[in-house]
This record gives sequence, C-alpha cells and structure tokens, in this order.
Amino acid sequence: MNSKERVRAAVKYGNPDRIPAAFEAVPPVTSRLLKEYGFSSVDQIYDKFQIDIACIHSRYIGPTLKETRNAKGDTVRETYWNYEETMYTTNVDTYFTTTRYPLQNCKTIEDVDKMGWPDPDWFDYEHIRRRCEHYKDKAIIFGHEGPFQIVTFLLSMEDFFVLMIEEPDVAKHILKRMMDFELEYYERTLIAADGQIDFIRPHDDYGTQISLLFSMDMWREFFKINTKKLVNLAHKYGAFYQQHSCGAIAPLIPELIDCGVDVLEPLQKVPGLYPEDLQPHRGKICFHGGIDTQNLMPHGTPGQVAAEARYYMENLGKGGGYILMSSQGLEPDVPTENIEALFTVSREF
Repeated sequence: MNSKERVRAAVKYGNPDRIPAAFEAVPPVTSRLLKEYGFSSVDQIYDKFQIDIACIHSRYIGPTLKETRNAKGDTVRETYWNYEETMYTTNVDTYFTTTRYPLQNCKTIEDVDKMGWPDPDWFDYEHIRRRCEHYKDKAIIFGHEGPFQIVTFLLSMEDFFVLMIEEPDVAKHILKRMMDFELEYYERTLIAADGQIDFIRPHDDYGTQISLLFSMDMWREFFKINTKKLVNLAHKYGAFYQQHSCGAIAPLIPELIDCGVDVLEPLQKVPGLYPEDLQPHRGKICFHGGIDTQNLMPHGTPGQVAAEARYYMENLGKGGGYILMSSQGLEPDVPTENIEALFTVSREF
C-alpha cells in the first residue's frame, strides 16, 4: 500500500498494512528538526518518520491586507475575515492574538451584513492543484478554522454565547454568512484538486478540558446542520470529513457519527476520550492522534512515549480505525528524542 491507500483503508476499517501516521508541528519545531537533521524541506521529515498524510494550504490572492506596527513595535495585521490580530513573540514561539473584533457590538442581522465578508475569488485554486500533484502518493488533508472557530475572531466567545441565548436569529445569521463562504470555497478547492484531496478538516473547538462549551441542545440547534452540509460536500467529491475539536467532546461523538463525520481529531487526555472509552464507537468513526502533548510528549521519556503510542495503536487500530499522531501540533517544549520515539515505534501488528 502507498500512503493514500493505507490511510483510506484505516478510515474505512479496511485492514491497512500498518497504522498510518500524521505529523504536525509549530514552525519553530519544524525548523529545529530541519536544522538537526540537515534537511531542506518538510518532505524529508515525512520520509524519515514514514508520515502518510500531507497538509496543504490555500494561497490568498485577494485585496492587499494592511500590516502595521503598534507603539510597542508588535506587528498588527488585518485578515481577510476582517478581524485584526497582533503578533507576540516569546522566547520559544511567535503567535497572533485577536485585538479587534469587527462584530463586537453586533446586535442585528443588518449589523452582520455590514461587515466586509470574504470572497471565494480571493484564492488561487490552481495552487491547490499544484500542491496535490506534489503529494500524489500521500493522503492529502485540507482545511482551516470552521464556522464556530471563526466566530470567536469576529466577536468574543462570551458575546457570541449571549447572542445564542438572546438573539438566536442573529447568531444563526453570522454562521450562515460564514457557511455561504465556506461551502463555495471548499467546493472550488475540491474541484481544483480533481479527487486528490482525501480529507476536509474544519477546526471547531467545542470543548474545554472538562466539558462541552455549551449544551448538547445548543450544539444541535446552531452547529449540527452546518456540520452535515460540510460532510455532504466532502463526500460529494470523494473526500472524508475530519472534525477537529479540542476538549472533552465525548458526548458529541454520536452526533458527529449521525452527521456522517469520518474522523475525529484530536484525542486529548480528557474525560471520555481515552481509548477504552471509545470502544463502543469503533467501526463507526475513525480516531486520530491522542499522544499527549501537555505532559507526556514534553516531560516523558522516549520509552514512555513509545509505550503510549503502542497502547493507542493496539486499542484503536487493529483492522483500521486509527491514525497515529500527537494530540496537538508539536510545541517547542517537546524534545527531539520524544518526537523520534513517537514516529519510530513499529506500526505493524
């Protein structure tokens, strides 16, 4: 099996020849590995660790986005979603935080429609085709923040929760405007890829470390129909739908299965998402990740990391149904030897 065949077999519980693996890391970690190994591209990391999934991204070609510096010298940039973010640098990483919410004082549907919404024409779909050709034998994953996650950039999460209670029609209209963009953007991407994209992966974090962010009834009212629409779009073009959602979202798993979701990612060390908890869902949805990046990967020994990887594979991967990866993208506090321990453990039964 090549990587694409292996991953597709795993998702369908079709007895892959070995457990497939995915690799994600923040840029400083990737740069560190390239330097330590004397590599020039992430493709060489994929080869070294026998990574089966390649992540591709779109290329923005729309109106010029303004970038300035604030009084402290921090970079401030606008985004095509019309929110503003400010870059902060620590001794280990650089990250952006939202510093202007364009819908912060939104009260009505008219307020929502006044905002400048992105246009699917602002992206180079030919670039997608080229990236797919580059990774022809890999399983290819494509996606970004989903409708709920983007909400938290347009207005604060707390204010959106208030809208969900006090002005539900306004909250739903925000999600509708996002979905109008998302559905066309993803469809044009899938058409350009001509069947080569294997996964569409929206990122919507529905959980905290201990529970969902809102009730099950609220998830069904505000998010279930959009999940179904995105799942149906992915399936229309022969792609799987992978739901990224951090947190303790175990109660949502039956709902995601009902929506037709193919893969759930990540599996964090939170109630309800341990391998033994997930056994009733085996055969209905594929699981992705789980090797803990909060404690084990940064602070454990290589032996402990390898043992945990074997535990997840043995409990979730026999006959398919599991993709090996860390529970989140690797952060700078994870030592190289633990990364090697994760990806060099035997994946064959």
